[in-house]
Amino acid sequence: MSRKDQIYDFLNRSGWNGAEVKPLAGDASFRRYDRVALDEKLAVLMDAPPEFEDTRPFVAVAEYLIKAGLRAPKIFASDFENGLLLIEDLGDDIFKKVLETEPGRETQLYKKAIDELIRLNNQTVTTSLPYLGGDYSLKHYGLKLMLDEVCLFSDWYYPALTGKRLSIQKRNEFIELWENVISKLGPADECFVLRDYHAENLLDLGNGEIGVLDFQDAVIGHSAYDLVSLLQDARRDVDPLLEQKMIDYFAGALNRDNKKFREQYAIIGAQRDVKIIGIFARLYLRDGKDNYLKLMPRMWGLLERCLKHPALSDLKVWFDQEVPDKRDVALDACPLYPDRAMILAAGLGKRMRPLTDHTPKPLIKVREKELLSYTLDALAASGVKKAVINKHYLPEQIDGFIERRTDWRPDIELSDESNELMDSGGGVKKALHLLGNKPFFILNSDMIWTNGEFDALSRLATEWRDDMDILMLLIEREKAHGHDGAGDFHKDSEGRLHWRGDAEYADYLYGGIMIIRRECFEGTPDDPFSLKMIFDRTERKGRLFGLVHDGSWYHVGEPAAVKSTEMLLQGK
Repeated sequence: MSRKDQIYDFLNRSGWNGAEVKPLAGDASFRRYDRVALDEKLAVLMDAPPEFEDTRPFVAVAEYLIKAGLRAPKIFASDFENGLLLIEDLGDDIFKKVLETEPGRETQLYKKAIDELIRLNNQTVTTSLPYLGGDYSLKHYGLKLMLDEVCLFSDWYYPALTGKRLSIQKRNEFIELWENVISKLGPADECFVLRDYHAENLLDLGNGEIGVLDFQDAVIGHSAYDLVSLLQDARRDVDPLLEQKMIDYFAGALNRDNKKFREQYAIIGAQRDVKIIGIFARLYLRDGKDNYLKLMPRMWGLLERCLKHPALSDLKVWFDQEVPDKRDVALDACPLYPDRAMILAAGLGKRMRPLTDHTPKPLIKVREKELLSYTLDALAASGVKKAVINKHYLPEQIDGFIERRTDWRPDIELSDESNELMDSGGGVKKALHLLGNKPFFILNSDMIWTNGEFDALSRLATEWRDDMDILMLLIEREKAHGHDGAGDFHKDSEGRLHWRGDAEYADYLYGGIMIIRRECFEGTPDDPFSLKMIFDRTERKGRLFGLVHDGSWYHVGEPAAVKSTEMLLQGK
C-alpha cells in the first residue's frame, strides 16, 4: 500500500473511519503530525516512517510520564510495524505561542515547567520502561554520547562556516578539551532526561497543568540537562533574570550546592549549545532544511554566556582561536565536499551464485538490508548529495529498488551498462558527466563497514589534500573479514602507496572506497578498462595515497560471507 493508504487503513482499524485528516506540524526528524477529527473527537496522528523512526520509545516514555504524574498524551492506537500512532490531542497552546500574546505569564509557566522537572528528579531512576507487553531500555547519557554530540560542531558546523574540514589533529584537540570539561561534572546527579524540554514542546492546558511533547529520545542523564533545555531555548529568548532565578529555585528544591550546580549548568549548557549548532548545520548540509540557520545567532549568544564560566576557560580559548567570527549572523553555509559519489554496482556476481541467480549482487541482503542500502545510507549520513549507480545484470531490479527507496538522500542517477559492461574504470568514465568537476567518491557495492571514532567517508574527506589524485581507504590485511588475499599496497610514512608487485604479501588492501579527481580519467580508453590502470599511473606520479580504516570492514564476496558477516555484525 502507499503511505496514504497505510494511514487510512490504520485509522479505519482504530475506529476512526471517515475521519478528516489535516496537516499539523513537521519535525526536524522524519516524523510529521496530522490532526484527526471525527464528529466531536480530536486526535493527533504521528507518522514516523519505520525505516527512519521507531515509535516504541514514544509509547514507552509516554506511559512512564503519565504514571509519574505528568501530562503526556495518551496513546489511543499504535501500529509499530508501519510507524503510526494515534495520540491524544493536547491542543495548540504551546508556551512559545502563549507568551507571544501574554508575556506577563512567563514566570508562571516556567515555574510550573520546572516543578514538573523537580517531580521527575524525585522519581526512582529506572532504565527499563514497560509498554504494551514489551520493554524499552533507556540509554545512558554519559561521556561517550556527550562527546559524540559535540563532534556535530566540528564535523558539520565548522566546514559549513569555513568551507574546509577541521583537521584530525584539531578535532582530537577539540574532543580532549571537552573530555576534560565534562569530567568536571563529577558523580552525576542523574534522573530521567527528556532532552527536548522547551517552549515548543510544552503546552498550557488552561487548567493549571502543562502538557509535554516530543520526548521519545529520553535518556538517563544529568539533572541539569532539561533545565538548560528549558531556559536556554533555541527558539525563544528567556528573560536572563528569570533564568538566574529559576536556576536557584531548581537547585534549592533539590538541595544542590548552588555554586557547584551552576558550574554543572554552564558545562551542560555549553555542550548542548554546541550540539545544537552542529545539528542545525547538518540539517541544512545533509537534509536541505535551511529554516534552522536563522537560529544560529541565538545559539551562539547562549554558548558565549556559558563559556564565560571559569570551568570552560580552555574551551573558550579554542573557540576564540578557531571560530572567531560570524557568530552573530545567520549561517551562510558553504557546501560540503566531496558531495558526489559513484557506486560500482554493474558486476555479474558470478562468485555469489546461487544467490545471484535471480538477484543482482548489490541487492543481496545482509541482516535484512540490501548491500546497496548500506552504501547509500553511509553516503547520506556523510552529507553526499548525489550518487551515481551503474547497472548491468538484472537492471530492472536495480530500477525497482531505487523506485521503492523512501529516503531522498542522496539523489540517485543511474548509468546504464545493460548493453556493454564497462569494467570499473570504464564504468566511472561513462558516468563522469554526472559526477561534476570536483573530486568525488568511488565505492564498491560488495562491502559493509562500521566506523571507528570518526565516520570513514568524512575521515577521507578531511585528509584530502592538493597533492593527492587518489586517496584510498585501506584495510589492514589481517583485519579484513571475508578477504584472505595477499594484500594490495605498501604504505610509506607519508601515506603514499606502492603496489605489492612481486612481494608475497602487502600490509594493506584497498577497501573499495576512495576519493579521486576526474582528471585521472584523462587519456584513458573509451572501451572497458579497470581502475587498476589509473592506480598504476597515479602511483608513478607519486599522487596515490591511503588512509587506514579505524573501524571494522566486511567483504561480501561469496555466499558463505553473508552468514559470517551477519554473525560478526551481531557480535557473535
